[in-house]
Amino acid sequence: MDAPRQPSPVRPPVSSVVQAIAILRHLASLPDGAGVTAIARATGIGPSSCFNVLRTLVGSDMASFDPQTKHYRIGLGTVDLARLALRRDWLVNAARPVMADLAERHDAVVGLWRLSERERLTLVALAESNAATRIHMQVGQRQPEFAGAAGRAVLAARKLSDRAIREVYAQVRWSAAPGADRFLAEVREAEARGWATDTGNINHGISTVATPICENGEVRFALSLSVFSGRESEAGLASIGADLRTRSQALEAAVFGRAG
Repeated sequence: MDAPRQPSPVRPPVSSVVQAIAILRHLASLPDGAGVTAIARATGIGPSSCFNVLRTLVGSDMASFDPQTKHYRIGLGTVDLARLALRRDWLVNAARPVMADLAERHDAVVGLWRLSERERLTLVALAESNAATRIHMQVGQRQPEFAGAAGRAVLAARKLSDRAIREVYAQVRWSAAPGADRFLAEVREAEARGWATDTGNINHGISTVATPICENGEVRFALSLSVFSGRESEAGLASIGADLRTRSQALEAAVFGRAG
């Protein structure tokens, strides 16, 4: 009888890789970049190690260096990597034509948000109408997991307790707070109908409808549609929500094999 196989020992993470990731994440959050000392301080990496990692990142086009300001910025090489990763994502590819149709049909901006392990929603795909005045969104932008209509949709899909939902509400930074009772009621309503709304609570002057996209009952993405507040009546938003939910269920079935 063969001896049972011993599990492979867990190897510690490679420190230089961890440092590079930390630096890239920090650079991505800086609109004007920063110098070595500031980056090292913000990431907790020694100045010498930080400089060496930055030099390697610049050499691979993952970061850029301005000799005038001595500032480092996120590099265009990261955009190429993101594009390649998104191109291989079946759900993102399947969602693009659906999102384009929704954007034109409802004269709106439509976003596909991916749920990450860091309790963030990241915008991974975007579709816009041809309207002259449009709501500005950018692929790569992030927001807290439970913020806005997408956050309510995620909460509704998870079917949490009243207490847990109230705790989540208290952690969100609102532009115009709806109140804990109303927020709870909106999440419960989203559970029943399959889509959620946010009317200016997270972004002033913008109304958003969102629905979850699930795999085997677990929320993986959220599909959102945003218009300027006041353009749609409550009935209009409800019609958009129903359309959004029908599309998301079709995506679930096409990509994951069945509606979530």
